[in-house]
Amino acid sequence: MTSFTLGQRVRTTVDAPSAYGNAPGFPAGSLGTISRMPLGPGWGYGVLLDGDPDGLAASYDADELRPA
Repeated sequence: MTSFTLGQRVRTTVDAPSAYGNAPGFPAGSLGTISRMPLGPGWGYGVLLDGDPDGLAASYDADELRPA
């Protein structure tokens, strides 16, 4: 399993649907930056996706990311 570091650039491997209302969805292959490390078992990496207007991190498991 790949591990990532804070601030590392990554590319997603899965689609991320809109989280709420008019928020955009992001297709697999989107770029982002690791902004939060997993807090424990069952927690994903926080990823700030490029172009996300709300600026909130999306949660991804390690197998849903690859180095950019």
